Amino acid sequence: MNFEGDIGPDEQRFLQALHEKLGGDPAGSASLFDVGEALGMDRAASSRIAENLMSWELVEIRTLSGAIGITQAAADWVGAPNSAGLGSGPVIGDSDRQSVEAVTTDLKSRVGEMGLEFDGLSELTADLKTIDVQLTSSKPKTAIIRACFESIADLLSQAGKSSDLYTRVRDLLNT
Repeated sequence: MNFEGDIGPDEQRFLQALHEKLGGDPAGSASLFDVGEALGMDRAASSRIAENLMSWELVEIRTLSGAIGITQAAADWVGAPNSAGLGSGPVIGDSDRQSVEAVTTDLKSRVGEMGLEFDGLSELTADLKTIDVQLTSSKPKTAIIRACFESIADLLSQAGKSSDLYTRVRDLLNT
């Protein structure tokens, strides 16, 4: 299956949200419109993204009314970035880059539900911007990205919300 270069941030967010809603269970199903609505997408965008994910065999139709589920390949793929974590080398590799991008995309899409005060929100924004800048480099520095994620993990821990995000960040840090 060769879809990794094609899957965009909206598809990643949608697939991650569906995966979380189903608890990673390929036998489960959920309304594609409910998943999209939770991400702030209209019905047309939700349908388009679901169709893209179906073409990559990551999502399957379960009912004609719009219930969809994840395939085993999707369950494996969504779970894989979290299990890899950041490497220990001075520069992150391509798989680490994909893991970092997936987590930061989710963080950005859910910043409003974190309940952070102004200082925490400012710190989170600075950390995410620093990670984004590192990802534009041909040699993104592992130590800088790791320090930003450690700061983000502390913020999420203090906020006491978004525990799934906290878990994903800690998994990325391999701690």
